[in-house]
Amino acid sequence: MGMYEKDGIGMFHGRLIMLAGLGLVGFAALTTQLGRLSFHLGPGLRDQAESRLERLAWEPTVRGRILDRTGRVLAQDRPTFDVRIDYSVLSGSWAEARSIEFARQVHRAVWRELAPEQRDALARGYEPYFDEHVEHGLAELALVAGVPLEAIVARKAEVLEEVETIRKGYVDRRREQIEDRALARGEELSKELVERQANRPVAEQKQPHTIIPQVEDAVGFAVLALRERTTVLEAPVHDLEGNPTGTLARTELPLVPRLDAGHSRNRQYPYSSITTEIDRSTLPGPLKGDGGGRGGGSIGVTVKGTMDAIIGSVRDTVHAEDPKRREDWLKTTATPEEAAIAETSRGVDRGRYMEGDHVGHTGVEAKMEHTLRGLRGLRVRRLDTGKQTVIERTPGRDVTLTLDAMLQARIAAILAPEVGLAVAQGWHGNPPSRRDDGQPLAGAAVVIDIESGEVLALVSTPTIDPDDPAGSATRPEGVETQDWDDPRFNRATSAVYPPGSIAKALTLTWAASRGEQELHERIECTGHFLPGREDILRCWIWRSDFGFQTHSSQLEHDPDEAEALMCSCNIYFYTLGSRLGPQRMLDAYRAFGAGDPPLDAVGSAAGILGPMTNTSGDDPTRGLTNVDAALMGIGQGPIAWSPLHAADAFATLARGGKRLGPTLVRGDEPPPIEDIGLDPAAVERALRGLWLSVNDPKLGTGNHTTIRGERVEYFNAPGVDVWGKTGTAQAVATLTKELRIAPNGNIIDDPDDEPPGTTTVFRPVKSRYTHAWFVGLVGPEGQKPKYSISVMMEFAGSGGRVSGPIANQVIHALQAQGYLPGGGP
Repeated sequence: MGMYEKDGIGMFHGRLIMLAGLGLVGFAALTTQLGRLSFHLGPGLRDQAESRLERLAWEPTVRGRILDRTGRVLAQDRPTFDVRIDYSVLSGSWAEARSIEFARQVHRAVWRELAPEQRDALARGYEPYFDEHVEHGLAELALVAGVPLEAIVARKAEVLEEVETIRKGYVDRRREQIEDRALARGEELSKELVERQANRPVAEQKQPHTIIPQVEDAVGFAVLALRERTTVLEAPVHDLEGNPTGTLARTELPLVPRLDAGHSRNRQYPYSSITTEIDRSTLPGPLKGDGGGRGGGSIGVTVKGTMDAIIGSVRDTVHAEDPKRREDWLKTTATPEEAAIAETSRGVDRGRYMEGDHVGHTGVEAKMEHTLRGLRGLRVRRLDTGKQTVIERTPGRDVTLTLDAMLQARIAAILAPEVGLAVAQGWHGNPPSRRDDGQPLAGAAVVIDIESGEVLALVSTPTIDPDDPAGSATRPEGVETQDWDDPRFNRATSAVYPPGSIAKALTLTWAASRGEQELHERIECTGHFLPGREDILRCWIWRSDFGFQTHSSQLEHDPDEAEALMCSCNIYFYTLGSRLGPQRMLDAYRAFGAGDPPLDAVGSAAGILGPMTNTSGDDPTRGLTNVDAALMGIGQGPIAWSPLHAADAFATLARGGKRLGPTLVRGDEPPPIEDIGLDPAAVERALRGLWLSVNDPKLGTGNHTTIRGERVEYFNAPGVDVWGKTGTAQAVATLTKELRIAPNGNIIDDPDDEPPGTTTVFRPVKSRYTHAWFVGLVGPEGQKPKYSISVMMEFAGSGGRVSGPIANQVIHALQAQGYLPGGGP
């Protein structure tokens, strides 16, 4: 027996040891899991626990203003009310939750004994009454707010769709993050666990949404009063089989559940419509007064939308890509100070997008989004301690443009059809090369401050009427391009045109600076550049209507470079272009800015350099000949640029070859200066030729014209000196087909291969019309040039006759606004 007792004791001890071992194994596993939770998942779980003890209340901020150079407010927020309803009410989850609570109260005596499916069945029986209550509440809201119920119902559907889009985007990103983190830890998660974690509600599902935006104060206060009203909901009691019992149960509810009216911001654009006056006495003879008389006086012109394409617009719908763009900006572009001030102590971005936020959509509003966007205020209250932390809101920063809103309006008024300068007239040149008389002209005008490179005016016509955004101009018969009157893009920056003879001053300075032309060199004007071919590459006066003249015969000697600019001799500049060859002609245009998108704030066309068919990314001179180079010498052939480029190029010339690049938004630092290497003596000769072009009374192409037998000088502003060049360019750029241009100037066929910085221009197509250019410089009399002016009118005929008088009015506008002597505001 002792042996048995000994064996029994041994067996007992063995079992005890075995149980202890199993306990240690279990304890080790528990410890390992605890460690994993503490070290790997602990921070996340701790954050979740902390978040449940905090209540966050966001306070709205104010978007920054957009100002012009004088401080005029071009865009600002105006306080209004937004009528909001919680998402749970809109989605139906409020009615579902209240029906469950109602069923629990009505059947509280047996509720604990009911199976889950019985409880669900009872709750579903009461849910239609709560849905109907919500519908009645929305109808009451429509009456109080004075809006159609259909509009509220439609907005409700929009909110549900928008939130679902946002939710899907977040779920996809969460799923990817969860799987990536599990892979990094060497863990394998079940699909069910991944989906459960990824499908957590997003913030937009837990917050109110705007159902009626931007109501006046009276409506906002009425809605706040409606929020306090209650009503009694009655519903017939059902038994456990769902049959009515004949009794009613009641509960008190808000008349409109979870309704609120919170302060919001309405974006206003005070200078969207401006009225100004044009002095008739400064217009060409037939336009001075009614009936072509000398009545003089002034004409009042109201211009609308002239700043809109530049300022742009905001939208109050947050797109799926907006949060990602904001996140990328904080990580890659924002300064450390900007990133730090944007975040709370819990790592939440105070500038993150929420439903109803204004988001920059186009123009400066979009390009300067991160500057204009403010940061919300935040109040964090601890539920366990009652402690409250307050972070004050940070308003968005103002953005100041270099534009002068009143100068912009004056120039836009000059281009208004009622003034007559931007309407096809009988004295505009050869009828076959332009639109028919009486047709309105589309075009652009740009003014640049030469010293600073700042853009003072950037006008495009026609514009979209902000009061009638769906309207469009009447399209005339017989115009070869389909979209000549389309107001949806800015002609000053977003379309390109062949420069024509305005480029001759650039050809001259480049050829002389590169040793291909001796200053004061005389070149014979033979009327045609190619021996034996009198039908092509001709001088513009080698035509039957001019008696096949040459500039050598007109001058009674061969022209030098200044005289060639004065009378716009094609042969002189064919020669210089041919001497330079294709590569150096392209270098010249590139040095003066063609091929660059100089205004990121509004999206400027990059210009076209090289053959239109060269899409391979190879040398842009491939396939070009010296004939092409000769054509580029007079601003034709494989070259096109925007009116902004033209004004910028002449500003560079006026600085003696120092290129700043135009700016539209004032920054903390001046733009960098690039010396493109021009010979000062060549610049002086070019300026002399530009002065003669405007001021020589006999052969200056920018000096005068004859209207109805009367001599009319283009420029009549007192107290100023004007340098300039006319250009009548064969119209090869229609506006019918978009073309994508890479930053290096190559055309992109495959949209998947678009590099950053790709811009949109329009594919050139031959036309019988001509574009009318005048580009020049102006300054106080006896002083150096102060402003560069570019005017381009589409399919309009003669550059001198059409754009010269418009440029003259731009100078009068500069005087009226105090930029030049001889006028005043």
